[in-house]
Parts: sequence; structure tokens; C-alpha cells
Amino acid sequence: MNEDLNGLQSRGDQSASSVMTDSHPSYQVRNTEMCSFLYIRCLTNHIFRVTIIKNSKGNSSMSYEYVKKIDTTACHDVIVCGGGFSGFAAAYAAAREGAEVLLIERGFCLGGVGTQSLVNHLLGAREVDLPKGAYNTCIGDVFDLIEDRILEMSGGVDVDSIDLDLPPHGWYGGLGVGLIFDKEKMKLLLEQMLSEVGVHILYGTDIVDVSREGDRLLGVIVHNKSGLSIIEGRTFIDATGDADVCALAGCDFAKGDEDGEMAAASLEMHVENVDHEKLVAYMRKTRDVRFRALIEPLKKSGEWTFPYEIFISVMLTKPDVFMINTIRQVGVDGTNAESVTRAVLSGREENFALLQVMRRHFPGFENATIREIASAVGIRETRRIVGEYTLTVPDLIEAVDFEDSIALSAYGWDMPNPKNPSYQPFHGVKRKSPYTQIPYRCLVPRGVDNLINIGRSVSAEREVLGPLRVMAPCIAMGVAAGIASRSVCAENIRYKDVNVKALREKIVSYGGFVDRAQVKMGR
Repeated sequence: MNEDLNGLQSRGDQSASSVMTDSHPSYQVRNTEMCSFLYIRCLTNHIFRVTIIKNSKGNSSMSYEYVKKIDTTACHDVIVCGGGFSGFAAAYAAAREGAEVLLIERGFCLGGVGTQSLVNHLLGAREVDLPKGAYNTCIGDVFDLIEDRILEMSGGVDVDSIDLDLPPHGWYGGLGVGLIFDKEKMKLLLEQMLSEVGVHILYGTDIVDVSREGDRLLGVIVHNKSGLSIIEGRTFIDATGDADVCALAGCDFAKGDEDGEMAAASLEMHVENVDHEKLVAYMRKTRDVRFRALIEPLKKSGEWTFPYEIFISVMLTKPDVFMINTIRQVGVDGTNAESVTRAVLSGREENFALLQVMRRHFPGFENATIREIASAVGIRETRRIVGEYTLTVPDLIEAVDFEDSIALSAYGWDMPNPKNPSYQPFHGVKRKSPYTQIPYRCLVPRGVDNLINIGRSVSAEREVLGPLRVMAPCIAMGVAAGIASRSVCAENIRYKDVNVKALREKIVSYGGFVDRAQVKMGR
């Protein structure tokens, strides 16, 4: 620091003065020719620089540079960044293989969107075969462990008890046979499972930057109530859902559609005191499961003022409690703090307004009251990494088989138009198989050897994000990343050099699915 200041003071076109403030020296450096002013304040352990630059018109802009000496913690084999279902699964799988794992989560529970955003509904593991009166399963392993144990805790709905013809937990198809769960019991279960395999959890911690040397990450710079610190690791799993770590590391990514627009966000609410028998009776009589027939006249009368045209309700673990996955908030950027804040503020107000319409016009909801509104916005789309392979629309239509497939999804297209959230551009587009294979290469970002990315931000065209963004396949991706991370550590190799054949065999040995041929009927 002293050398930097001496250099500044020695420049012929600048004048510098030193003053004492709060017993610490401050330096002022002026450059009259460039109309700039630099103020540098030296504290005991950090430097704060403020630069004001004026252009030829006299307008000024200000930038800040903050330099601080921070502590380094012990090195971990695997650092999982994000504690949603994908991050949970990655941490569990890596620790199960014998790796020493740290999971970093900005909130104070595991489960991500499933718990914090109130989406108590794991989709993508099953598809209904109505002609056979049955459902098929395509995930397995950690998903099965979660399901078995949450049912043992009386914290979920047994799929075998659901009416497949008109399932109230989504009303049709694969939506009706997801895993419905009690969020508080799920939070406890996920923590218990990680504790059992020795994963260390660090809550209330934001990742603000990374330390990178060449093609490797050395650590993540974090902030929490203890202050700033750097946590070093040998491998890193980006489970943030937004590819935050990949972006900080300088990896290439896409964001939204060709105009940068992203799918609508949703601040979910749960309502109680629903007359589910009256609601089911209406559904059986009309099959109007999205209330389009009820909403259309409300639009014409001006009472329905919302920018969407359907109503989505999901019965939860109690028959009178429903998740209302209805509001669609257009123009929200899940990577921008102000945008997310506006979404929370407007979403809370919109849910209260929606409830009043529900009580006046929707059968079964006449006496409904708000049980809870989510504390976090549900985000459907932000960044997508540029990986070793990009999954495409033709891949899904043609049901391409990938030699490096490490997971399946039974979920459909479901990637709404960013400006018209009730319109699905690919609705009705036929596919040769309802099951999407997810290649390992889609998880591997280019340019950083010891970083892997999982969840809805994997390498894919935005139109195919539907099958990838729901939570059951995210769990499966996490398992693959966790097992791969142990191999990267043990063999001192890059993620892109992992023996995928051995990885697939390991996944299958735990009961996971990697190929369509493994899809089975029932649980």
C-alpha cells in the first residue's frame, strides 16, 4: 500500500496530501487536468478508495474500490454452493462416497424453492399412464430415500393413494403424482440426512466472489455474520440455481431469450379452509381444472385484472390446505436484487387481491384464508451456462439417447412465453418419449476445471428448461455431481475428464436411473 501511495505522490501531474482521520492516515490525490479526485483511506485492515471522474461536460460518476485483508478457512474436498434440493443431493452423494463436504446456504434451511418459496411439490419423477391406470417412475436413489422417510414421518402424501384420473395435487398427468410434502418436516429431514453422512452446513452465508488461479478455483469469498472470509476447496458445485459461482468465475452463460427476457416469477401462497369436496365436485363435473371458464367472464367484466388467464391449485398434506401457484410476475430478473425486491412487494399485494376474487367466484374457496405467503420468490429462469454440451429442442423431440446420460426427467416442456405467461410456445409439440435424458456434459462449464453446475442453470436451450428446472431431476443431477466430485478429488482430474461410464454404473448401483430402459411402473 505504501508503495502505491508513493507512486501516486511521485507523479508530476498530481498533488497528494496526507491527513489523519480517526488516528488512521487518509490520502487525497488530485489530477486537475483529468478533473478527477481520488480519496484513499487506510484503516487497520482494509483500504477504501473513492474515485470521482468528471467528463468534459462537467458530469461526474463515482466508483468505489474496497480492499480488505480476510481470513482463510480450512480447505474442503467439496464445497456445495446452495442448499436447494440439487445442492442437498450433491452434498449427500459426495459425502456418501467419502468426501469431506461443506454446504453453503444463504438462507436458514435446506430445500430452496421447495421450502423457502413454498413449492411443496417435487415434480419430474413420475408420469401417468392412464390407459393402464398406473404411473411410471424415472428417478430413484436419493429421491426415493427422501420420499420413504418423509412418509415415515407422516410428512408427505403417498402417491399410491392418489386418484390418477383427477388427482387434486395438480389435477392431471404428471402434475398430480408429484411428491407433496410438509415443508417443516422436510427441512428437518434434509438436515438429518446430511448430518448422517457428515456434511457440514453453513447457513446465512452469501457467496460474493471467487478466488481463481488459471483454470482452477481456489476458494469462494463469502459474507455472513462473522464478516468476510475465503473458504478454500478442491472442487466446487454451483447449486445456486442462477449459476452465480460460474458467473463470478468468468464462465460464459446465456440469460433468457434472444431479447434477454425471462419466464415469469411467482410468489406462492398457501390457503386454508378450502372446501375440497365442493372443489373436486366442480372439477369432476366440468374438467375445468384451470378455471378458464370462470376467469373468461371475469376478464370481460374487468374484475380479473391479472396478466395471466389460468388458476393453478394443488392440494397439500391436509385436504383443506392448497398451494396457489397462480400469480405470474412478468419482467422479474432473479439475478437483480431490486427486481426481486419489487417482485416480493408486488407479489404479496397481488396474492391478497387474488384471494378476494377466489372467495367471490371460485367454488370451494368461498371461506379460504391465507395460511402463508412465501418469503422468497419462485424463479423459473435466469442464467444457463455454456457447457461441454448444450441440450437442444431436437434432442427432446427425437428422444436422443446420450452415452453420458446421468439422469432422467418425466416433466414436459413448460417454458412459458416471458411476456405472456399463460402461453406455452411448445404446447402440443410431440415428442417420441416423455422422458428426457440429461447428459453429464451439460453440467460441466467451460473454462474452469474444478467447477460443476447443477439445476435449472445447466447448459440447454431455454425451450427445454421445463424438464430440467423441476426438483426431482435436479436431485438426480445433484447425485451425479456429488459422485463425480469425489472422483475429481480422488484422482486429481478435471470434471470433464471424469470416467462417465463408471459414474453411470455408480449411479445405477445406488438405485438411480440413467437410461429410458430403466423406467418402471409404480414406485
